[in-house]
Amino acid sequence: MKGFETGSDKVRKICKLLKEETLEPAKREAEDLVEIARRQAEEILVHAKEQAEKILSQAKADIDKQRAVFQASIFQACRQTLESLKEKIERRLISPELGKLIAGSMQKPKDLSQLITAVVEALHKDGLAADLSVYIPSAVPVKEVNQLLSAGILEHLREKSVLLSSIGGGVQVKLVKENMTIDLSDTAMKEIVAEYIRKDFREFIFGA
Repeated sequence: MKGFETGSDKVRKICKLLKEETLEPAKREAEDLVEIARRQAEEILVHAKEQAEKILSQAKADIDKQRAVFQASIFQACRQTLESLKEKIERRLISPELGKLIAGSMQKPKDLSQLITAVVEALHKDGLAADLSVYIPSAVPVKEVNQLLSAGILEHLREKSVLLSSIGGGVQVKLVKENMTIDLSDTAMKEIVAEYIRKDFREFIFGA
């Protein structure tokens, strides 16, 4: 009979209605949620990858920095050690022999008299030769040096004679009024000469 719905028809309509109004929207919502979750997961993975790359990059930078500091420290230590070694070699090779050479040549009366004469004449030219005191090593006879000096040179000396001192060699000329001392002792000359020969010595021994 038309217009008459059976129980099964009503069930089908209810099922259809449930499907259209409840199940399908829920399915679409679930699919949307899955898509959102998928996108969020992708974003999390991308962010995690970026963070991992940043951490690795920073770690590499830190390692490179530490390596550079370590290498610089090693280089500095090596350079200081080499320089210390060079100085020790210089002291053992240069200083003793140079000291002997200079001391020996600066205790001879003739050499001392010539040195005194040169200094006094230079001071005389500058108007500073008045009231001088000249000191020589105590191991050198005063009489011998005085005999080798001219009367004009001795006349400029305050004591009219050279004086003895504790210096090992060479002379010291004191300008009494000016309260100055011209130090041409073996110790002073050794330092001066060492400065001149050190460069040549290093080039010869160390090649630098």
